[in-house]
Amino acid sequence: MSSERTVFRLTDLAELGALALRRQVNDLFALLQLPSAWQGKEPGEIVRSALELLVSLLRLDVALLRIHGSEGLLEQGFPEALDVEALRAVGRDASPDSPTLFELSRPNTVGRSLVRVIAVPPLGEPGTLIVGSWRANFPTAHERHLLLTIAHQTVLAMQSSREARAQRELLAEQGRLERMNALLSRLHALSEGFSRTHTVPQVAELMLSQGLTAIGAQAGSLYLVNETETELCLVQAVGYPEPLLRGYQRIPVESDLPLACAFRDQRSLFSSWTGNTTTSLPRTFAAVPLRVDARCIGAMGFNFPESQHFTDGPRAFIQAIVQQAAQACDRARLLEAERRARLMAEARQQRADLLSEASALFGSSLDFEAALTQVAHLLVPRLADWVVMRVAERTPSGLEETKTVVVHRDPLKVELAHELGIPLLSAGGGQRTGVMNNSLIAPIHARGRVLGTIVLGTEQVGRYDTETLELVEELGLRAGVALDNARLYLEAREADRSKDEFLAMLGHELRNPLAPMVTALQLMSLKEGHAFERERTIIARQVDHLTRLVDDLLDVSRITRGKVQLKRGHIDLLAVLTRAVEMASPLLEQRSHHLELPAASPPLFIDADPARLAQVLANLLNNAAKYTDPGGRIVVTATAQQAHAVLSVRDNGAGIAPDILPRIFDMFVQEERSIDRSRGGLGLGLAIVRSLVELHGGTVSVHSEGLGRGSEFSIRLPLAAPHAPTVDAHRSPPSEVRTPHTVRLLVVDDNQDAAELLTELLSAKGYATRVAFDGPTGLQVAREFQPHLAILDVGLPVMDGYELASKLRQEPALRSLKLVALTGYGQDSDRHRARAAGFDVHLVKPIDPGQLLRTLGDLLALPALLAAP
Repeated sequence: MSSERTVFRLTDLAELGALALRRQVNDLFALLQLPSAWQGKEPGEIVRSALELLVSLLRLDVALLRIHGSEGLLEQGFPEALDVEALRAVGRDASPDSPTLFELSRPNTVGRSLVRVIAVPPLGEPGTLIVGSWRANFPTAHERHLLLTIAHQTVLAMQSSREARAQRELLAEQGRLERMNALLSRLHALSEGFSRTHTVPQVAELMLSQGLTAIGAQAGSLYLVNETETELCLVQAVGYPEPLLRGYQRIPVESDLPLACAFRDQRSLFSSWTGNTTTSLPRTFAAVPLRVDARCIGAMGFNFPESQHFTDGPRAFIQAIVQQAAQACDRARLLEAERRARLMAEARQQRADLLSEASALFGSSLDFEAALTQVAHLLVPRLADWVVMRVAERTPSGLEETKTVVVHRDPLKVELAHELGIPLLSAGGGQRTGVMNNSLIAPIHARGRVLGTIVLGTEQVGRYDTETLELVEELGLRAGVALDNARLYLEAREADRSKDEFLAMLGHELRNPLAPMVTALQLMSLKEGHAFERERTIIARQVDHLTRLVDDLLDVSRITRGKVQLKRGHIDLLAVLTRAVEMASPLLEQRSHHLELPAASPPLFIDADPARLAQVLANLLNNAAKYTDPGGRIVVTATAQQAHAVLSVRDNGAGIAPDILPRIFDMFVQEERSIDRSRGGLGLGLAIVRSLVELHGGTVSVHSEGLGRGSEFSIRLPLAAPHAPTVDAHRSPPSEVRTPHTVRLLVVDDNQDAAELLTELLSAKGYATRVAFDGPTGLQVAREFQPHLAILDVGLPVMDGYELASKLRQEPALRSLKLVALTGYGQDSDRHRARAAGFDVHLVKPIDPGQLLRTLGDLLALPALLAAP
């Protein structure tokens, strides 16, 4: 077996040593040139250059340099088809002293696939440097030294590059801040100047002098939009030829000029001039809108001597200056408008004061002639040297009487004013107004009628204008309204007097037959005993109801204003319906109608006045009976729908025309009927139905398919709480009320029957009672009897219940006395008055006996009463 050996000659070894030495020297020179070569380069360029240098100096087959710097990840690999992740995985276990093998994806130039890989970390930077070569002696000591040196030089160069870049950015920022401070200083100076301007020309002068210098413009113009926003009007311009400006005094908003486009679009335009190149105007321009909040009030144009590139900074500065000018222009216009408005307001206030004084004079007296005279003296000499007024007043007899008022600032010239004014009155009749021969004429009118005329005269030429004419026209209108109101007042007073006389006569005529009817009922009760008891009960009930209606009729103002007092109670709507059927039965029987009532059902409890509600239902039944042919059918239904009781009256009668249906509940509205079917009355029945239902918190509605197809009226009333109605104390007295005989009780009422019956009831319940029929007697009895409780009627003769309560409260021995007011007045004001007079409880007639006993029992439980003597 033989072996081959390599034999080196001494000369060959010397040449190899010299070659290695030259390479090391060249490598050192390359390292010394790195700082100058990398100076001014960016970190990414340094990483790429470092890797290229490593590959060339170390004759590498693979190389990967990764650095996580402030710029992010910087990575450079060799060769291009390098599997970076595989190399990183192998490099984790490699070091300069312990290489690791890495298999290339394809053989290198000498046909080798396996390379020796080492890894070193860059000094002071997060990352890694991985290199590899196929050579068996890789890396040599020299190569390790080169590798570490280049890695460290790369990091130092990157840090130097960052510092240089930061220094450049700092210098640039300092320069930018210096320029910004200069611009802000100019802007502040302009803002301060704008704050001292008060008119639009002052703003334009400042803007086109200091403003142009600040932005470096050669020429500029300021336009404001007119009131109709159709044109931009030139305020001031500088730097433009005079002939050119004459053609641009006004610019239509819809034109294609840059200023119009900037205003219309509310957007700044920065561009080069595209017009005639032979013009002497600069080629670079800016058009900026004058914007205030969301409004655009005009535009400004600037021309620059040289072509400029408008970056964000210059654009923002120009727009900021223009914004200041816009605010100043708007403020100046507001100041001017405020000054004009103040002058107009002062003039209007003077006119308003004059009209107010005149209105006060017109409204202060019914003597209209005297009021006219006072107003004439008010106008002279404020508005005129003389005044002539003529009106037509209506006398109590109904005739028209003409009255004339003449006033002159010189009392000796009244006749002259009369001679001057009368012809104008004759010439200016009707609604004519105007200024004639230093005179002013206007009508006195109201509701389309001319009631008179006002003439003002002066010796001053041109004194009267449109505003003065409007003032006198308004004065004529107010005088007409005052005169018309005086007429209406007299007519209303006469109508009211006639109404009172009519109601007094009607009340008297209605009460005349009622009195013998009541007497007849009493005689029948004495003579017949229990005979015809049901009939007498129905008649008595109807007489009571009719008496109550007569009382309401006499208090017509209370009815027309909806002031009817309701005597509410917890009642069953179906029981009230039975009473209403009794009231309407005569007409139903007379016309032979078939009436169908609701079947037996649970009661529908509501909080209502039974008499008034019976009146409502009877009116609906009578209405159905009147407008249904004899033998017709009337159906009444009553149901509970959610929180309301709904009662409907439906008939198959004449129906209601569509034009009448919306007004059917108005007063004095009736369908036109032939004579043989007329049952109308005054047309108040349905109006009363609506008023009474609404007083109960309900609503009423009507439905009809038209004439000849019947009608249906429905009322909706709120259901009361689901407890039984109040039980009459006479039928079922409350067993829980127990009163000791030691409690003394005084009853004071001028109605002897009522007082005696109430005393008898209270005595039966265990009270020790006394009775008095007037205030003075009640006071005397109270001093002697020393009662614990006192029930006082408010409407007492001689001394009413309020005065009696006050006097009882003044008695030292009666300080613990409990007072109960018994009255027919149930308004809140009545309750407040009773409380102020010293009453503890306020009860409204007729009072339920059970409620009265419970109230007295509550008062007995009070400690003050138990401590009484």
